[in-house]
Amino acid sequence: MGRPEEFERVEQFAEEALRGLPEPLHSAAQELLVTVSHEPDADLYGEFYGLPKGAESGIGEPPPEVTLYAATLLADFPDAEELRREVRRTLIHEIGHYLGLSEEDLHARGLE
Repeated sequence: MGRPEEFERVEQFAEEALRGLPEPLHSAAQELLVTVSHEPDADLYGEFYGLPKGAESGIGEPPPEVTLYAATLLADFPDAEELRREVRRTLIHEIGHYLGLSEEDLHARGLE
């Protein structure tokens, strides 16, 4: 498990990445709740929860969310620059899911 300052670094890199996204990703990201979890997930760097953009939502449907798993990212990317790149890449990947892209679509775009 990482130290608090390491988790803060993941949060900082996520904020930087969100501010620097090109359109239409930047606008899509503004519609999402983006969180950084301190709980490890051995298989994932990030995950999209909720309905894709444009899908019919029911009453009480939670807002779409992207969660980044800081402990997993820190374990696999100890170098700060590699971590920065992976946080950005993971955010773009998960925003792609929000925009309705499948794993195959993301792979075809180099965002697997």
